[in-house]
Amino acid sequence: MKPDVTLTLATKQDAALIHQMKYEAFLPLYNKYHDDETSPVKESIDKVIWQLTHPNSHYYLIQADGETVGAVRVRHTMEPDAKETIETISPIFILPKHQNKGIAQLAMQKLFLLYPNTDVWSLGTIKQEAGNCHFYEKLGFVKSGTETVVNEKMTLIGYELNCKKERRILP
Repeated sequence: MKPDVTLTLATKQDAALIHQMKYEAFLPLYNKYHDDETSPVKESIDKVIWQLTHPNSHYYLIQADGETVGAVRVRHTMEPDAKETIETISPIFILPKHQNKGIAQLAMQKLFLLYPNTDVWSLGTIKQEAGNCHFYEKLGFVKSGTETVVNEKMTLIGYELNCKKERRILP
């Protein structure tokens, strides 16, 4: 049975909760890759507060069956003379004990519904994490061609979903 997934716009008062959940969700990846410069594990609560209060950024708490199990941040890309509306997901995370239950996929679907006029969705993930790459590809994202080597163990790879082509909501 699919969980009942909802997204609730986070506020500055949710900063401590988001900070703690990010730490818990990303700690296994940090322990594997030791990405000191890019890991959310290393972010301060002040950075989370900045993300929550930035005018081109929205954080949503992800609830499954009434329990807060993760969060997702959407950043609106402000390009001068842009012909497309671009939204960047950075990050999305689900607490480890709630992963592999279909929650993230349902959360992404809800997120797409909140931004029906988005032309392009953009995100980055760890190239070495095949499960993450498969997840985004299953949702229709394709590799954008951007890669950033973080260290000898880890490379970030860019993905995009062009909604303008099909103007559809993913299954």
